[in-house]
Amino acid sequence: MDILEVIEELTACSGTPGAENDAVKTAEKFLSAYGKTHTDSLGNLICETAGERSGILLDAHIDRVGLIVTSITPEGFLHVAKCGGIDGRTLLAQQVTVHGRKKIKGVTVSVPPHLQRRGAERTAPEIDDILVDTGMDYESASKAVSPGDRITVDAELLHLAGGKIACAALDDRCGMAAILYALDSLKGRGYDRKITVAFSTREEVGGSGARVASYNADAEECIAVDVSFAKTPDSRPEDCGVLGGGPMIGYAPSLDREISEKLKSLAGEKRIPYQLEIMGGRTGTNTDGIGISGRGYRCGLISVPLRYMHTGVEVISLNDVENTGRLLAEYIINGGVLNA
Repeated sequence: MDILEVIEELTACSGTPGAENDAVKTAEKFLSAYGKTHTDSLGNLICETAGERSGILLDAHIDRVGLIVTSITPEGFLHVAKCGGIDGRTLLAQQVTVHGRKKIKGVTVSVPPHLQRRGAERTAPEIDDILVDTGMDYESASKAVSPGDRITVDAELLHLAGGKIACAALDDRCGMAAILYALDSLKGRGYDRKITVAFSTREEVGGSGARVASYNADAEECIAVDVSFAKTPDSRPEDCGVLGGGPMIGYAPSLDREISEKLKSLAGEKRIPYQLEIMGGRTGTNTDGIGISGRGYRCGLISVPLRYMHTGVEVISLNDVENTGRLLAEYIINGGVLNA
C-alpha cells in the first residue's frame, strides 16, 4: 500500500465535524478492500472482517477542524464560528473553500498593518472578528451560501526533507492511513480475530461518533490511533514526542496498562521504533469515550507525532505512519490481550 497516495487523497477531502460525507466516500474506497463496510446513524464508516475469535476495534477519527458559517453581513462577508478546535492565530489572510451550494473560494480578511489599532499586532483575533471574503455582494452570497455551511482552509500537500510532509487534516487522516496499512499488512498472515474498524465522526467536537461506533461493535478491546504533539524549539520536551521517532504508545489512568505493555514489548521484539506518551488523566482522544461505552472496553492508544496541530501546515513523518501500522498488525497477529 502506498501510504503517501492514501494520505494525499484523504487530506484532500473536506469532512468537518457533522459533515464528514465527502471524506467517508473517499475512505470507503480504500476500506472496502478489507471487509464489508457500512455507515451508521452518526455517519461513522464501519468495516468488519471475518473472524472466529473475540474481536478487536480499531478507531481513527475521520473529521477535521474547520469553520462554520453563522451569518452574512450586508456587504456580503461571512461571519464564522469554529467547527472543532482550529487554531485561531493562523486564520488571518488564509485562502479557504466555502462548501456552500457549490465550492466557493474565499479569503479570511486581514486588516493591513497600517490601519491596525496600536497593540493589535500582538494579539490573536477573536473568532467573532474573523470574516471570510468571497468577493460576492449580499444578494449573490445569500444565494450561494447558507448559515451552517462549512469552510476549510486550503492547504496543498507539501513534501519536506527527510520523508516528511505538511498538510491540513493530517489529524487524523494519517491515523486512518496507519490502520489501512495494518490491514494490508495482515493479508495472508493467517490471523483469526474479527476486526472492526471505525473511522469515526465528530471527534473534534466531543467524540460522539466513537461512542456510538464502539457501542455497536462486536469487540471487547480497542486500539485507537490518533496524533499527538511532536517537539518543536518552542515546546517543552516533556510534553512532546520526536518527529520520526516512531509511534507514541500511550500510558494513562484511563488506558489499559496491559495493552500498553504489550504494545511496548512487541515494538521492542519486532524492532519497531517507538516512544512513550505519559498522561496523568484523560487522553483527550476517542479512548476516553470508548472505554466506558456499553459494557466497557480495555483501550490502548497509539499516536503519530505531529507538529502544528489544528493548523493548515500540520507536519508528520511518513515513517511514523508506517511504523504505527506495523505495530498494529503485530498486536493483532499476536492475539491482543484477551486472546494471547
